[in-house]
Amino acid sequence: MDKVKLVVFDLDGTLVDTMGGFANHAAILMEQHYGLLLETGYSQYMKTSGLPFKQQLEVLFPRNHKNAYVAHQFEEWKVENLDDASFRPEVEDIFDRLRDLGLQIAISSNNLQQNVDHVARQFLSQIDTVLGFRDDKFHKGEPHFQWLETHHNVDRSEMIFVGDSLNDCRIALDCEVPFLAFPTTFSIEQFLDVDPKVDHVDPITGIVDWIEESQVQIQTTELPMADSSFSPWIGRNTSA
Repeated sequence: MDKVKLVVFDLDGTLVDTMGGFANHAAILMEQHYGLLLETGYSQYMKTSGLPFKQQLEVLFPRNHKNAYVAHQFEEWKVENLDDASFRPEVEDIFDRLRDLGLQIAISSNNLQQNVDHVARQFLSQIDTVLGFRDDKFHKGEPHFQWLETHHNVDRSEMIFVGDSLNDCRIALDCEVPFLAFPTTFSIEQFLDVDPKVDHVDPITGIVDWIEESQVQIQTTELPMADSSFSPWIGRNTSA
């Protein structure tokens, strides 16, 4: 990883504590339309989180004719409850500290673009870019990272992607973007099963210290090697 210039945050479950509410409502819909037990629906939602809900349903119920309708119901419910979604209280301080370090901030989410825009409006002056799911050709993953590379003029090695889901970790691996796990939805052991080299922060406030420490390590490795032929005594007046 090179020196970090852009911090890319997942939204739901990372900056905003919404995953429990999402999973509960998804479980209700899966019980109503697919006959799953609530506990099973909840766990299956969590297991596939990080994908757009329609894609989650396609994973769980391949080619089921109900999927589009159920996904629409879920997205409508999210819109109706947008005002209940609020950033974790420590996020403002994190953004301020990242800004003080001269870093750019972006959000990359598979929540619908209009939903992400609505939630992110609280920190519009601190967030440089807000990217949500627009269609099958523009979503979290390769399309978002390509956009960020172009519009922020940074290499992927100069980004750090912070997320709470195993799919976030897989996306980072597939897209060759450095990843930092926030193990709230999943345990660090589960993340390590996906990527044995993954690093993590908990609580999320640790991200600023993590970045600062990583930059110090990079600067240390970039220091020039001492010239072994150089003598500190040459040129000194040693006569007394």
